[in-house]
Amino acid sequence: MSLRSIVLALSLSTPVFAAGRFDLVSVAHNEIDTHLVPGSDATGTPEALQGLWWMNGNPLADEVLSFASAQWSDIEVDGEVVGHQALIPVFDQGIWSWHDSIAGRVLYNLVLKSRLTYHVTFDLNFTHGQVTPLLKPISFIPGIELPASMLVDFKMNAVTEGEYSRDSILLGKKHSYRFRRIVDGNGNRLPAFDEFVDLVEVPNALLPICRIKGNTLPSACAK
Repeated sequence: MSLRSIVLALSLSTPVFAAGRFDLVSVAHNEIDTHLVPGSDATGTPEALQGLWWMNGNPLADEVLSFASAQWSDIEVDGEVVGHQALIPVFDQGIWSWHDSIAGRVLYNLVLKSRLTYHVTFDLNFTHGQVTPLLKPISFIPGIELPASMLVDFKMNAVTEGEYSRDSILLGKKHSYRFRRIVDGNGNRLPAFDEFVDLVEVPNALLPICRIKGNTLPSACAK
């Protein structure tokens, strides 16, 4: 099955297990750091990826993310640590924001139905990363992994401290934008936060909230 066919099927399908587990709430962008969970020492987030990140220039209707829910492990080759990896449930609460718009709601609905999870791998110093999408619309069947190809290829390359180039190919089209840290690992707003608020094109963000109460990430709704 082609990637285009998979995306179309998911967009037309009915979610089986994730449906009804999340509510969407609308918040002002200048309050987003009070609703998302910044990656920190407390969440086990590597220092290079702590805080909140603005997807500056992202052509899709999602805007800010956190690595707070990622549970990291080492990648070993012949007994030597050569990198790091983690899984990130993109549809879960506290770690991703979407535009409060028709485009944002459609995109989140697609992400939720597919239970989109990112398998993220980095080199030893978190300077170069690869993001592999994993689709798992039904919990008891194996996920569909979309490895890097001419159709799908998501990379992260460090530019400066607190900024990555996010170079992507999606359905054969190339996109490049920047991950910019807007809140640090201690929850402090950085200068880029005000720029983010000034440049965002919609007034509010959408955030999924798990209906099953709990204080840990990933939430009970993502498990």
